[in-house]
Amino acid sequence: MGQGAFLMRRLENVRGEFSLTALAYNIRRTITLVGVPDLIATARA
Repeated sequence: MGQGAFLMRRLENVRGEFSLTALAYNIRRTITLVGVPDLIATARA
């Protein structure tokens, strides 16, 4: 994902930043494995 260092300071903010990075990674991986049409169909159900 190209993240070399955290942009935020303080542990609470770094945790939030890491959570967003992990969420983006998981969504990207899901799109790669399942595909966009199936992901949209699953989200609507």
